[in-house]
Amino acid sequence: MPLDIIINSIAIAGLILVLFLYRMSKKSTIATKNPKMKSTINTGTFAGIGEASEPSPKLRNPKDVPALSEDFTSFELLEEIADEKQRKLFESATSLKKPHPLLMSLTRNINDPKELMDIIKNDPELVVKVIKVANSSLFALRKSITTINHAIVYLGVLQAKNIAMQFALESSAEFVTNEQKQAYHKIWKASFLASSIGLLIAKDLKLENSAELSTRCLLDYLGDISLLTAKPKIAKYYLNHSSYFARVRGIQKELGTNSAIMGTSFAKNAELPQEIIDSISASMLPLVDKLKDSELLSQEQQSVVVFSYYVSRITDLIVFERTMDTINLEEISFAESRCESFFYSQAQIEHYGLGRINGTLRKPRFKDDVNAIIEKLGLDS
Repeated sequence: MPLDIIINSIAIAGLILVLFLYRMSKKSTIATKNPKMKSTINTGTFAGIGEASEPSPKLRNPKDVPALSEDFTSFELLEEIADEKQRKLFESATSLKKPHPLLMSLTRNINDPKELMDIIKNDPELVVKVIKVANSSLFALRKSITTINHAIVYLGVLQAKNIAMQFALESSAEFVTNEQKQAYHKIWKASFLASSIGLLIAKDLKLENSAELSTRCLLDYLGDISLLTAKPKIAKYYLNHSSYFARVRGIQKELGTNSAIMGTSFAKNAELPQEIIDSISASMLPLVDKLKDSELLSQEQQSVVVFSYYVSRITDLIVFERTMDTINLEEISFAESRCESFFYSQAQIEHYGLGRINGTLRKPRFKDDVNAIIEKLGLDS
């Protein structure tokens, strides 16, 4: 082969390599004030997720990233009992009304309708409540359901189990003011919507543990129920359209605790599985980007926490903040949501290999399914 052809070939190959390396260096980096935001992709995550994240064109323009508030940059998340005031509140949480005896059984991985029916039928009140929800406008039945067996078959094991679990949690709480009751009603809807959104995303991504993820999203609101039961005055944070960060910061300032601490206390008192206790304990760590520092959770468990955290934050936008009357997010990002609770989101979802969630959010069918649930929940009622 002539020497000039060889030289030209080498030059062309070198140019292609330079262009490729340049494109790689431009991928998925958000211009922010925090150096931790550079993305690191880890594909060793829980079953079904492992492909590289979808980069978002919107995030490549620094102008799309809002300025952070001083409150957020100086915020410190409490992770344990800090003072005597907080200790007393923690002790009050463990002395709340005894948890429902079926709660632990309902947190198990249940796939068989008969197994679930055998659990629920032990509490007639729980049976009545599940049948009542099955007959509500939420499911738009043409013919009434009159038996728990029919309800489980119609709703599906996971949906029926999560509804029963919500009522089991409700029976463990006591509300004395109208504001408490109204706030709990919103939390109930939020936990239902979060578990539904989590299930839709998990199924779209073909995850093997979709049922577990749905239940974890529901349990992310356990701490809110515990807080609301212990201190009626915090109902205002669920009724006045506060953002998630404003709610966390305000409650910590007033009470010296937060929903992760209180939820962990409740879960221990209810003798829930240790894996769920550890997950609830770490549930707020994505807010301050400390999840990777957790020594309690494996990489796979951390992935579950990140998944449920962002599903719950999307739900908060709809139920509590009402920045969305319908699901219209195109991606999980700070630039898209304009909420501090999403500040570390791109780096985190890429680190845990969850970027494909953005593809699910953009699908018209997914949006239609979520919006149908939102409409039936009647968030204004």
